[in-house]
Amino acid sequence: MNNPFVEQLENIISAFVNNFYKEIPPTEEEFLEKATLLRNANAQIMPVSDDEFEEIISRLKQSLVIQMDIGVYINDRNNGHQSWLPSKRADCDFFFWNRYKKYLEEIKHWNCRVTTNLGKVSDEILDLCGDPSEEHFAIKGLVLGDVQSGKTANYTAICNKAADTGYRIIIVLAGMQENLRKQTQERLDAECTGRKSEYYLDPKAEQGIKNQPVGVGRYGTDKKIVAFTSVTKDFDSGILRNNNLGIENVNCPVILVIKKNKRILNNLIKWLSDNNTQNVAGQIDLPLMLIDDEADNASVNTKDEDSQPAAINDCIRRLLNLFSKTTYLGITATPFANIFIDPEKDDDLFPADFIYALSAPTNYIGADRIFGDNSDSDHMLQEIDIEDLEVCFPPTHKKDFIVEDLPADLYEASEYFLLLNAIRDYRGDHTDHRSMMVHISRFTNVQNQIQEMLNVWLDQVKSDVRNYAKLPLNQSEKIRNIKEMHAVWDKYNLSRIVGIEWEDLLRNYLHKAISPIEVRAVNMKTGAASLDYFNHKNDGLRVIAIGGNSMSRGLTLEGLGVTYFHRNTKMYDTLLQMGRWFGYRPNYGDVVKVWMTPEAIDWYGQITRATVELKEEISKMRNANQTPRDFGLKVRQDPGALIVTARNKMRTATDLTCPVTVSGNLLETPRLKASKNILSSNEAAFKNFVNLLSSIGNRFLDEERTKGHYYWKNVPGDNVAQLLLDFDTNPWHLSFNGKALAEFIESHYWSNGWDVVLIKSGTGIPYDESMQCGDESLVIEGTEKRKILADKKMISISGTKLRVGAGGCTRIGLTKDEILKAEKAYRSMPGNENKKNIPDKAYLISDRDPILMLHVIQADYTKSENKDLPKFLFALGVGFPKTSGTTETVNYKVNLVELRNWVEVYDNYDDDDEDM
Repeated sequence: MNNPFVEQLENIISAFVNNFYKEIPPTEEEFLEKATLLRNANAQIMPVSDDEFEEIISRLKQSLVIQMDIGVYINDRNNGHQSWLPSKRADCDFFFWNRYKKYLEEIKHWNCRVTTNLGKVSDEILDLCGDPSEEHFAIKGLVLGDVQSGKTANYTAICNKAADTGYRIIIVLAGMQENLRKQTQERLDAECTGRKSEYYLDPKAEQGIKNQPVGVGRYGTDKKIVAFTSVTKDFDSGILRNNNLGIENVNCPVILVIKKNKRILNNLIKWLSDNNTQNVAGQIDLPLMLIDDEADNASVNTKDEDSQPAAINDCIRRLLNLFSKTTYLGITATPFANIFIDPEKDDDLFPADFIYALSAPTNYIGADRIFGDNSDSDHMLQEIDIEDLEVCFPPTHKKDFIVEDLPADLYEASEYFLLLNAIRDYRGDHTDHRSMMVHISRFTNVQNQIQEMLNVWLDQVKSDVRNYAKLPLNQSEKIRNIKEMHAVWDKYNLSRIVGIEWEDLLRNYLHKAISPIEVRAVNMKTGAASLDYFNHKNDGLRVIAIGGNSMSRGLTLEGLGVTYFHRNTKMYDTLLQMGRWFGYRPNYGDVVKVWMTPEAIDWYGQITRATVELKEEISKMRNANQTPRDFGLKVRQDPGALIVTARNKMRTATDLTCPVTVSGNLLETPRLKASKNILSSNEAAFKNFVNLLSSIGNRFLDEERTKGHYYWKNVPGDNVAQLLLDFDTNPWHLSFNGKALAEFIESHYWSNGWDVVLIKSGTGIPYDESMQCGDESLVIEGTEKRKILADKKMISISGTKLRVGAGGCTRIGLTKDEILKAEKAYRSMPGNENKKNIPDKAYLISDRDPILMLHVIQADYTKSENKDLPKFLFALGVGFPKTSGTTETVNYKVNLVELRNWVEVYDNYDDDDEDM
């Protein structure tokens, strides 16, 4: 039986410390002193054991040190919008916001420095939205956060403040599936309306139950926000009619949580149109705040521009057109899709008025901390054995596929999850939810088979632990499941990390920890009930969740500790949204694990780099007074964004042409065609070029600047262009297009020509063949060793986040002073102050010459499906210096038919598809 006084004492300590230390967090000694005083003062009425008190201290200590910066935004200063919120402050009591803030501090144990900054951020965003007292406005904005970083808390704060300041209707579009909508409704019931919506909309419920306060409702009911949708029901005009409810007769703010479903949205539009007074222009004169969660999913018009807009996009636009005062607020973690909306089409959803980039709190574990160049949480990553996985689940399997076996490392990941449950019990997190996510197949039928097989396995493990865990170690080790879990415990050094020996954990914690665990399928057929965290508030749900698209967007898997993820896609922009493992891991961040394929790790590294760089652009653009339209252009021309364009057009076009920014970028060839003939031609082109260097370039021997590599200056651009034309790469590395780059180089003139570096001393073995440069035979003392993933069509350099050269290779050629100056400029940008690693583009300073980098790669095919390939591979990198003033772009032409032909399995299903 859990001690009810633990939570009460924890709330008292949290509230006191937050109140006492508003500006600066307490030291550990100060915190312990105050907590002990409070424990002793309440010992008679709230007794807790020493162990329970230690657990309280451990939990609260983590929340005390969290900090969160305010975000940064760009806006269109010429759109006529004026700041309005500061002038309203004196006349507004902010009732809804104040009770939400109190709830976060007292129930969620947020420290007051974080809630204060949440208040500032939500103020800034709301001030960029329309003033509800004006006669007419139509604002469109985008809030850019990180996956699972607390974007919902931000828009919940905005909902509360919108209600405080006069918005009458708040519509939240919450994903495409009912389980996502239900999860959002539950949260807004607790954190915005303060009542259980299912009782409020039940005409048979007694008045006392209808108005029973929950969450924020316990902090005051003097004013009301009414929910017109419920946990059990999406928008339904019949239910509102039965309750005699309408926007004009409730006389308070109304909130609706709706899924992105054409039928439901059309019903809502009809009901609003039929049941509200309209002005002479046929519009409703009430201020509307429309919050589009996961705005890049299903809201963006991906159909051909000349045809009818996509159904959801069309519904949102018609919904906005019903009202004379509207704010459309898109919420997303990926900047790509929304920015691809045509900004010249005023009736579309391009965020022309503002883009606000949120800062994640310091305890957030996001893509940059796991996959970025400055990662500190990459210990979470474990590589899936792709060969074993594809034996069990062929890449082209269909919905009628019969599952015969599960991969060995899926069982290992599941064993690890069982151990993690025991660890969390040992650490005192008894009532916290714990989840494991398994995402292998998009097909419901296949997911259900995986669920059945893991269920059988789990039942046997539970039985073995129940019957044999108390035996002496030499006897319990004879039981296969116990022996395997012991091996997993040792493999991941859990005794050292956790501070408990295996025998102690096995005998005293494991049985109790794993007994409540269930295996559940989460898909369209099983519905929202699969993950009923709310019903396990007091004991904590422990679940292995098997799913596909239903789990991969928006859905929060509470207490996610283990993930086994494989999605066979080349469309990496969609991958970022599937990162359910990003987020907050209080008291267990050191033991979280994510199993994924080496290729997926590389994709994530690439998309993380692209996203981080684009967010950095917002800071730069704010300083230069640039607008969301300028940012949209920047994103569309980013080399990393080309894949999004390709995906949007893949179904409707055979090729596409678009400009790509080259100035200030290093473009490399980490993907090659897996054809021996083509690789041989590349080698010949590479060596012919090196041979020519003695006659077309000037050898440069300054050791400080060349870093010991072979270096030439004044090489004519025409020769570099010819090499790029002759060197054939796999089109799936869309950011390198040799033909387009060659045309660009031929049409440009650099007075000093090009610099060329041939890497001489990498980490690999020496190159054992000749590399002639005129009369000289160049010795490559160390090639660059790289892991290679290869199938029948594609060769990918792996383990370096799709990079060919070593990090910082663009420093080659610069003086020490130039390097220091470039690093200082990079670190002077907001958010970069403490980053250990500097990206290569930072060294492509404006007053250097363009650089061609030549790489000889020692190929490690250990993890490749196709090993029948050369021992050495040849790769290129071209670096273009930053330009002062305008950026320079190259027109890339991508043949989408060829793109499909040069990949073994083309993932042609989009995120919008439902699990089948």
